[in-house]
Amino acid sequence: MRYLFLIIGFSSVVFGARIKDITMLKGARSNQLFGYGLIIGLPGTGDKANELTENSMSLVLKGLGIDTKTQKLDTKNGAVVVVTATLPPFAKVGQQLDVSVASIGTASSLDNGTLMMTPLKGPDGKIYAMAQGKVIVMKKETKGGGGGGGSSANLVSAGVPNGAMLEKDIGWDVSQEKQLKYVINNPDFTTAVRIAKKINDELGGKYAVANDASTVEVMYPYTLESNPIELIAQIESLEVEADRKAKVIINARTGTVVLGDQVRISPVAIAHGNLKLEIKNSSTTQARNISSSNPASGQVQPQNPTAGAVEEGGGESSKKLMVMNAGSSISEVVSAINDTGASAEDLIAILQALKSSGALLADLEMQ
Repeated sequence: MRYLFLIIGFSSVVFGARIKDITMLKGARSNQLFGYGLIIGLPGTGDKANELTENSMSLVLKGLGIDTKTQKLDTKNGAVVVVTATLPPFAKVGQQLDVSVASIGTASSLDNGTLMMTPLKGPDGKIYAMAQGKVIVMKKETKGGGGGGGSSANLVSAGVPNGAMLEKDIGWDVSQEKQLKYVINNPDFTTAVRIAKKINDELGGKYAVANDASTVEVMYPYTLESNPIELIAQIESLEVEADRKAKVIINARTGTVVLGDQVRISPVAIAHGNLKLEIKNSSTTQARNISSSNPASGQVQPQNPTAGAVEEGGGESSKKLMVMNAGSSISEVVSAINDTGASAEDLIAILQALKSSGALLADLEMQ
């Protein structure tokens, strides 16, 4: 099986990320809303002989003053759905929200239907928004054979752009807080300490402290006690170098490999097929010594004759030998492996072997 693989190596150049991009201000969080709704106006693609849909349509008509009595309703033009939306922080009454709908009946398509007015509740059971509007299924264009094309989509999950109107605020007054708490998206002790130090340097005093790997608390300076919004704006624009744990992620299904320069390799020797990798504890060994095949001669020749690459025999059975220093970054190792023409399967097998031997100084995550 042929794999395509992507390798992402992080540059050794130090760069910063804004505090607003790597943290969340505690209290300023999104909330989930949900509801049970009815979609009508479907061209025969709705629920078929569904008692739940029929009861829902009867209740809607009864609310409009129409008594269906014992008359049986045809439900093929309607569908019952679960309606969901995300309420962003600091949203105010009158703001519009995007809505998602998903069928819970036997409908084959919700496209071009109309969602009837649906109350959206929070986890506390209170109504925060009302949803209504035209339902749209996002279709994806696909290429077909013979130059033709087509489209594919999940027809029983759809959206209603700006389909909900916020009717109730979620009260959170930052001015009533005695201190600010920043929660780090990817908890890390080093990052937490760097954030606290950066804030203290900016404010000119010891106002911030890292409580743990995920939380940094900030006290209000005397000059900004009455204006916390200005303090938040000042803090969130500061740039901090976010640290991260060394990790290699492999998706064996697609052949994708994601890694960074933090990953290091300890002394080890690996033989895989016609490839041999040796990592030595030697200050005289060059950082990268790569041998590659010469198609004209069938012999293995070093790319850099002064690098000390080793030839092992000739012909198709010859070994491609790479000699690297201990502590070489994984991106250097992978780059060297790629230069030999190794496949993604070879790379994945080598990384797994390095982890099993304990030579890969990082977490290995398989997806």
